Amino acid sequence: MNLQTVSVIIPCYNAERFLAEAIESGLGQSIAATEIIVVDDGSTDQTRAIVARYPQVKYIYQSRQGVSAARNYGLQVSCGEYIVFLDHDDYLLPNALEAGLAAFRQHPDCGFVFGVCRNIDINGMRLQGSNRAVLEHPYPQPIYPNILKGNSVHPPARHLFHRSVFETVGKFDTTLTVAEDYDMYLRVAAAFPGHCHNQEVVAYRTHDVSASTTARPSHHLASTLKVLKKQQPHLRQNPQYQTAYRQGKQHWIKIYGRHMVYDIKFYLLTKQPQLAAQSFYLLLRYYPQGLLRYARELLANLSRRWTTSTTC
Repeated sequence: MNLQTVSVIIPCYNAERFLAEAIESGLGQSIAATEIIVVDDGSTDQTRAIVARYPQVKYIYQSRQGVSAARNYGLQVSCGEYIVFLDHDDYLLPNALEAGLAAFRQHPDCGFVFGVCRNIDINGMRLQGSNRAVLEHPYPQPIYPNILKGNSVHPPARHLFHRSVFETVGKFDTTLTVAEDYDMYLRVAAAFPGHCHNQEVVAYRTHDVSASTTARPSHHLASTLKVLKKQQPHLRQNPQYQTAYRQGKQHWIKIYGRHMVYDIKFYLLTKQPQLAAQSFYLLLRYYPQGLLRYARELLANLSRRWTTSTTC
């Protein structure tokens, strides 16, 4: 019996633009996937028709429940000993499964292995120099405290998981609409050793998400801090983890805090006063210096307008 069976699970919603490329990347692996499962999370476009072009791909439809529920459904019906979660707008590089399985053979004690992502733009063009430092300097050990610090291991398709990890840590948290993958990385790394083989395995597509409510910085920060808080039971007996936790919290506050002041403006303009109030609270609590920064920008803009009006 071949134990190195791999399920590639592709959750998607209105995925017609990129889905075929994701599917074909799973089919084009140097070591074939045992199965490719597309979980359609309530799409209203041509997603179903696109999957129908590939009779070897298993298609599952569910009503709109979110990416975590779609991943969980795919995991539930899959049969592979190893699992890859591939977002529909990314694609696997041809050696992804081969590199992951080789790493597991070399590190059989690990619950997960992972590689490096190739950053691409919306049109699939590689962003130059985006991961050169990562390739030159492998992800540091131990894995768990480095993820706590905020060292990225995104996107999900960088990882090859052993199925047993989900029997221990459970499935994706469906209460999270963002940072659900960060939550899973932390839960798995807290419970199992991992290894970075440092080979490029997935092309990660960046998007313009400025108009997305779920992508707003204040929402990201609130969810990420919630995810970190769930890790507190693991910190109590380990000073290294406690330090990493504090560093991670400050890291995410710095990443998202500098943009939260614009969330207030966005929510007010889109007539969402409750979300504007929540963003204002988060800004005051975690990044009050953002208000001073915004005030300086306003003053600078007023000064420019005054100068322009007086010279006309």
